[in-house]
Amino acid sequence: MTVWAPSLQNINSRSDLTKVSDLLNGLKRHPIAISPWKGYTAPVTATFSIAHGQDCILLKYFVSEPFSIPLYHKINDPVYKDSCVEFFIGFNQEPKYYNFEFNNEGTGLMGFGTKNERAYLAEAVVRQIKYSRSFKNAQSENLACWELALVIPFTVFCFHQINAVSSILCKGNFFKCGDDLPQPHYLVWNNIHSPKPDFHQPEFFGTIDFG
Repeated sequence: MTVWAPSLQNINSRSDLTKVSDLLNGLKRHPIAISPWKGYTAPVTATFSIAHGQDCILLKYFVSEPFSIPLYHKINDPVYKDSCVEFFIGFNQEPKYYNFEFNNEGTGLMGFGTKNERAYLAEAVVRQIKYSRSFKNAQSENLACWELALVIPFTVFCFHQINAVSSILCKGNFFKCGDDLPQPHYLVWNNIHSPKPDFHQPEFFGTIDFG
C-alpha cells in the first residue's frame, strides 16, 4: 500500500502549530482500520493525514474510542499501554528504522534500530517534536474523540542526515493501539501477517510517497 504525503513548502518546523493542524485537517485522511489479530476488537476509529514541510514531517491523527485516559506522562514511558497512536518509518530499505509512539496527552516514546535490537532516543531529541492535542465532542456519550497534530523535524532522525524526504525511498506504517486498556486493540494502516500482536514488522511496511 502507498500513502501520498504532499509538500507544504510554506511550512517549516517553526511554523505555528494551529496553522499546521488546520492545514492537516484539509488533507486526505487515511484509515488505520485493519485488525490483523483475532480477539482484539474495540469500537475504535482512527485515521491520519500526512504531509511534509521544508524541514519536517507533518502528521495528524483523528481518533474515536471508548477509553482514552493516559497513565504515562514521561518521555519514553510505555505509552503503547495507554490510548496510543504510532508511526514507524525507515529509509532506503535499511534494516534499521524509527518508531514514534504517542498517547493522547502527547507523551512520546521514540526508538531506533532493527526489528530485534532497538534503543530509545535521547529525551533531548524527543523534545524537538512539537505537538498539539485537542478533544472533540463525541457523537456518542460512550466515545471519546481526540486529535493529535505533530511536527517532526528532520533533525529527530539523528542517525541520518535528512535534508529532504522527497528524494528518499521511505517505507513505514501507522498504528493505533492500547495494550492495557479495558478493550485492548491493535489497528494498522498496512496489513501485518504474524501470529501475535507485534507492530515491529518492517517487512510489512508500506510506501510513503513524499511528493
